[in-house]
Amino acid sequence: MSEKARIWAEFPSGAAVLGAARRMRERGHTRLDAYTPYPMPELEEVAELPRPRLLLSLILLGACTGGTLAFLIIWWTAAISYPLNVGGRPLNSFVTDIPILFESSVLGAAVTGFIGMLAFSGLPRLYDPLEQLSGFERTTIDRFWLGLECEPDAREALTSELTELGALSVQREETRA
Repeated sequence: MSEKARIWAEFPSGAAVLGAARRMRERGHTRLDAYTPYPMPELEEVAELPRPRLLLSLILLGACTGGTLAFLIIWWTAAISYPLNVGGRPLNSFVTDIPILFESSVLGAAVTGFIGMLAFSGLPRLYDPLEQLSGFERTTIDRFWLGLECEPDAREALTSELTELGALSVQREETRA
């Protein structure tokens, strides 16, 4: 199996990177990636970038865990550990605990969502090969990058085609050994 090369082209505008992505898609490149200073939904559609999805069932499980844990703590302290008969109410009254259970469920869902987002996005990442590309730091300001995989022997032809499409520079991603 031949190893594919990953190349990145830097474009000066959103229209230029969108046109290049359309051309590369027409040419048969299926593994496109893009970095832009602002969201471009039309580029996401052309490049067919997957939307990140955190499983809602995972967040629901976190909410249920938070609510259940809060209920068990409240029940243990009110009915077993330190029972107080206040106004003749039952020691394990559920109704008075609803606000705390709700807030604990929200907290459980939020913490699960945050940790899940970090885990599914691969963070914290201490090294990214894209940071070694010359000029990549301008992505947050005014540059647009389009990445694609190609066969090593087709790199020169693809570089010249991307330059004709308006690329300011075309660079190969260096992988860390």
